[in-house]
Amino acid sequence: MSRNKLSEIPEAVYSMKALCSLILSNNQIGKLDANKLIGLTSLVCIDLENNNLGRLPPELSLIPKLRTLSVMGNSFKIPRPDVLAKGSTEVIAWLKNRVPA
Repeated sequence: MSRNKLSEIPEAVYSMKALCSLILSNNQIGKLDANKLIGLTSLVCIDLENNNLGRLPPELSLIPKLRTLSVMGNSFKIPRPDVLAKGSTEVIAWLKNRVPA
């Protein structure tokens, strides 16, 4: 679903329980509903590069099989660019440390 000028993740995506890769790069997505994404328990890869995200919700780290989280090219304030530069494993670990108890 890359390059479609999407401003949010389409609702239909959340019913795709067997989805392994979610490629949403080069859109205009500005906000994520982590609680809905957590329900996609087969997700291994999420590509959100070059969107309008200002922050990543820590709850993304609760997606059990998530290994690749591509988010470069967004206007992040949270997490900081130095965290993002370390790659998916570090970003997911950083998020996991910030999930509310």
